[in-house]
Amino acid sequence: MNIVVAGAGAGKTTSMAEVVISRLQEVTDGKIIYVITYTNSARDRIRNKIIENEGKIPNQLKIETIHTFLLREVIYPFNHLIYDNYYKSASQIPLSSKPAFKAKKKKELKEECIIHVEDVTKTAKYILCGKSKDTKIIKFRRDKALQMMFRYLDSIYVDESQDIDSEFLDALTMLHDNNIKINLIGDPKQDLRNRGAFRNIIESIPSVQYKSENYRCPRIHVDFSNSYIVRKELQNTTKKGGSLQYILESNTNIKKDIESGVYDLAYIYQKNARFKTHREDQTKVSNQLFYELKSLVRKVSSDKVRNIDQVAYVLLKKTTLTIRRKRNTKIIFAGLEHDLGLVMQNEDKGKIGNAVDAYRSTLSNEPGVLVNSIDSIKGLEGNNCLFIVSTQLAPYLFKDDVNHNKMMNYLYVGLTRSKRDLTIMVTNEVENKYGLKYIHDKFKELGIAELRPPNN
Repeated sequence: MNIVVAGAGAGKTTSMAEVVISRLQEVTDGKIIYVITYTNSARDRIRNKIIENEGKIPNQLKIETIHTFLLREVIYPFNHLIYDNYYKSASQIPLSSKPAFKAKKKKELKEECIIHVEDVTKTAKYILCGKSKDTKIIKFRRDKALQMMFRYLDSIYVDESQDIDSEFLDALTMLHDNNIKINLIGDPKQDLRNRGAFRNIIESIPSVQYKSENYRCPRIHVDFSNSYIVRKELQNTTKKGGSLQYILESNTNIKKDIESGVYDLAYIYQKNARFKTHREDQTKVSNQLFYELKSLVRKVSSDKVRNIDQVAYVLLKKTTLTIRRKRNTKIIFAGLEHDLGLVMQNEDKGKIGNAVDAYRSTLSNEPGVLVNSIDSIKGLEGNNCLFIVSTQLAPYLFKDDVNHNKMMNYLYVGLTRSKRDLTIMVTNEVENKYGLKYIHDKFKELGIAELRPPNN
């Protein structure tokens, strides 16, 4: 297994593209090479880089998200052969936080041959690695499946490998043990999900390659972020210029600066009373409502109706319009009963009511200025960045807490986004908690000067 540790600004996308292209030139037996990412945006960045270099995506190369890879290459073709359960599609509808309701929803999906995305990695691991109670015939089928995969799959490259969990790592290890080449590239300092699997495998394998270059940030930023990371992962750069300073929220009109576009990127760990992050994904809750409406349409069909999706889509449009008009849920129920000619049961009302409430919540207007979350800006960069430090990250910035954990990773990501200027803003909550003298003294120790407004 080939493992590369590359920090922020190391050109991971370019490096990944170059290595993959090189491997393509070596593969002469027609086998497929897979590049796996964790987000659609990361997938598209690699695709664009390959097209930039090659003019197109070669037929032998597949660039997909982890879920697409596991569904297409593991679950859809092999789950029914090994465990006799057939899946034809996947769903990412929101699930209840209550275990009983969550289990019931997953059971409903399974009866329709649908797997929830929450179970994709676990299911793929069972297919490739097995369960403790597997019979001999199941083990025999698994061996055949792995042999089949080796016949057409040459290698797998995993981008942003710090996001892998132990289940996916087990699956990759099994593929590696069956002669499929596995290549991992990532940065444990950017493990915002705190999974730790990539860090664990790095520490267990001696032949790890470290790429220390940072092509994004100027030296002043790199030197500062280096003071928070372990020695073997220190970065270097030849980039000069740039600035690093701090400001107090109480001493500036930050709302005006953000909304007028002074900063390319403005980001915070979590939203608060004055800073909001992006709205909840309306697509997911819309899909949840569509699913529940389809289930309701099926109940009124005496036989299989070919246009169930079409009927459910019309109902979705009418329902979301009613929600936007701020009508109450009883009116929505009455409309559905009229359109479908049925009397809804309490169970139906509960499911659709929950989906309606979820959709309604995405339309609420939260107060505050819109900024990014640190989770959403990983992989992004800007010339002039504003890092809003709240009470969660302040102890790590001030080095009162030096544990290398999830919060330290958030701090590192926040410090390594800028190509030129980085401003660290201390929120009112941090000022109230620590006091002005402590804050100024700490920044003096850190070697960072205060950026004062022009009128001061």
